[in-house]
Amino acid sequence: MSGSGVNYCRVLPAWLMLVLLAPGLIACAPNKPAEEIPAADNRMERTNRVAQIAFQSGRYAQAASLYRKVAELAYERDDISGAVDAQYNAAVCLVRLERVDEADALLQRTKAELDRADRAEPAELRLLEATVLYRQRRYQEAWALTGEIIANLPESQAAHRAQFLRGLIAADQDDQARLRMVMADIGASDDDRLKADQLELAGHLAFLEERYDASVADFAESARLRSAVSDYRGTVRALAKAGEAAEAAGRPSQASVHYLRAGRSALHQGARERAYDLLTRARTLADQAGDAETAREAQIYLSLLEESE
Repeated sequence: MSGSGVNYCRVLPAWLMLVLLAPGLIACAPNKPAEEIPAADNRMERTNRVAQIAFQSGRYAQAASLYRKVAELAYERDDISGAVDAQYNAAVCLVRLERVDEADALLQRTKAELDRADRAEPAELRLLEATVLYRQRRYQEAWALTGEIIANLPESQAAHRAQFLRGLIAADQDDQARLRMVMADIGASDDDRLKADQLELAGHLAFLEERYDASVADFAESARLRSAVSDYRGTVRALAKAGEAAEAAGRPSQASVHYLRAGRSALHQGARERAYDLLTRARTLADQAGDAETAREAQIYLSLLEESE
């Protein structure tokens, strides 16, 4: 499984990225006419593959719809594992689209399905649940759940993602001491995804310490690394924070450019409300700074949003 409020180190984990095998060869008598052999039903496999492509391309709204369809086809087969996987994947997409309450409802349904099947909740699902709690500003619950993940699987990818999520929680609560503690726990890495996490948390710390130029630089570099590894939602998040830091530094033109880039990316991912907020901020700050070209570009995308309603 993979993340959403927070972007996980894998696009989707192996046990979720199902490319289900076609049904086995049908045993039949040699003389049985070909037209009597039932055709394999591969609708679920085809739909799942298209959903994966949409997800990997950052088209999260399309992917969410397709994964819901995969879940329906799985229930038609009474394939509980397939339904659980598809619902989880859809919830990941919904988190990335800022539709957190919808993701929460789908997660609860998925957990209930696992309980009925007497299956344990995978760490990735618990991590996504912690992300949803964080996005709902239920910080204490999110902190507790991330602690459980780290304690149970200390060397896992899920544990690292839980540590990063803890850093975001600390930053949201303006808790510099706890943020430094999390950054020390994460440590250094040469992996671009992990470096992006470190830079993003460093950007938060610099922002809290009012070192705004350093904060802009850290967030911008985090966004560059996230884009390079196809973490598009993380790219939006980091660019938006770069805009916020530039704004705090009294640089409205620079801030407007970061907001514009974040808004365009969010729009193409299908996160319409997020895109509208970011593009509106970009246009406003560009107007204030006398940056007519950036204001015009932001308005183009705002018009696209209005026309597509």
